[in-house]
Amino acid sequence: MTKSILHKLLLARRLYALGHENLSSVNDLSLAIGVNLLQDAVEAFLLAVSEYLNAGVTASTKYDRYFELINAKISPKELPFRSRLVALNKLRVNSKHYGLTPAQSEVQGLVITVWEFLDETTKSILNLSFSTISLIDLLRDGEPKELLKTAEQAFESGNFGDCLIFCREALFVRIESDYDVAPFGSDEQPTPLLAAFLGRKVPFYARNKKYVDEHVKDSTDYIVLDHERVEMELLQSGMDSVSFWNIWRLTPEVYRKDKKSEWVVKHEFKKMDKEGIKERAEYILNTIVNLFVAADQKIAATRSLEYREYFIGLKREEVPVYEKADTSSRIISTIPKGVAKLFVDFTVPALRGEGILWHVAHYEEELSVSGYIPGDEVAL
Repeated sequence: MTKSILHKLLLARRLYALGHENLSSVNDLSLAIGVNLLQDAVEAFLLAVSEYLNAGVTASTKYDRYFELINAKISPKELPFRSRLVALNKLRVNSKHYGLTPAQSEVQGLVITVWEFLDETTKSILNLSFSTISLIDLLRDGEPKELLKTAEQAFESGNFGDCLIFCREALFVRIESDYDVAPFGSDEQPTPLLAAFLGRKVPFYARNKKYVDEHVKDSTDYIVLDHERVEMELLQSGMDSVSFWNIWRLTPEVYRKDKKSEWVVKHEFKKMDKEGIKERAEYILNTIVNLFVAADQKIAATRSLEYREYFIGLKREEVPVYEKADTSSRIISTIPKGVAKLFVDFTVPALRGEGILWHVAHYEEELSVSGYIPGDEVAL
């Protein structure tokens, strides 16, 4: 499923809703508008299905031919309601090109027929529910995706404030949580290595207890963004910088210490004001979904080596770990007694002198270390 296909499906659903609304009227003009919108919904949907199946529908393909090309791809199955949908197209042609208003009897049952066609075909070919299709389906599985699904449900239920909050929580999980200064607020400071291992991207000026004590007035202050780093990472990930900062400015700040903790929400009156909140929520929801979809598609297009772990044994206990590939450099750690194996990721010739050194990249709760050990200490 591609973004192009989902856009066509979402367009079809929106056109159907508008067509349904107009065909509920007894006004002649509304009936004509409804017929046009309903047929446009069917055509957008057929284009999406054709693209999904690679059925070969082009800009010059006539409407009747859509069914033949798609049926050839799904044989022995066939698209349902073909004759009724062809009749709908004739009503649209008469209305649009000849100014003929459809009779009430001609449109009776059309809305139900079209919905059943859309829903049944979506389930049988795309393995989805037409009523719940969303661009969110393109996102990688994970908590941000689930939060955005909840945001979408809140919007559809008219809970626009909740929608804004859930969108900001998704932004927090995906981006902001890496800028949490809380680990630096205790008397026992994390080592730079441990901070990096935890994924912290906090600016260096905020990595100390003094900063936390002076600047954290409420829980949301624990997030201290490094704006230059954020901009660089947005660029690298394919996310639009303007969209990110718009979401950041228009949604209430949130904070969560870890996945087991409750969310803290700063109920900012201006951001939660009822005036214009529906429009803001609609913009934020659409923008953040498109932002994350762009990033995920770039990730999906990236090629990298399969992750594997490599480890070695040691000939003796308490082997020193050097800062550089040089046994005359500073010793940054000593492997504790009882460690049976070390995770490593490469070997390299000595920076000075002779011999090969192994680079240790060992990150476990009992030992977290990154540095070099001499090859003659290694037991393969």
